[in-house]
Amino acid sequence: MENEKVLKLIDDVSEVLSILIELKRNGRFREALEKIDEALLKYFNFNSDFFYAISEDFLINALKEEKGLSSKQLSTLAEILGEKGDILLEQNNLKDSQKVLKNTLKIYYFLNEDQDFFSFKNMNKMLIINEKLSKINVKIES
Repeated sequence: MENEKVLKLIDDVSEVLSILIELKRNGRFREALEKIDEALLKYFNFNSDFFYAISEDFLINALKEEKGLSSKQLSTLAEILGEKGDILLEQNNLKDSQKVLKNTLKIYYFLNEDQDFFSFKNMNKMLIINEKLSKINVKIES
């Protein structure tokens, strides 16, 4: 039963991600961010305020213990948050993008350490996020 619930979540979020790609392609960033916030509330039972308020150090504990998210759910959440970070970056909202991408990276680091096998997919995502964070840091410092 729990496995079916997670599979449905992944299916539903995959549909949201495909909608986000289309919205981004058409430059409808505000609408895409609204769609992300709706998905966070509907599928993970928290809004962006929760995500911005929590310290990076306590993020995983809050998501696993307080929200009861499994590793598969965390992986799906990281996908959505990565999109949010990208959209904020495209809008030149550097501080918020930095916060979201750092937390997304934190989730991927946790997933990487929590797995019994090495994930090239997660490692690639972590490298891409690190590159984006480096560019953001350079822009913020300038």
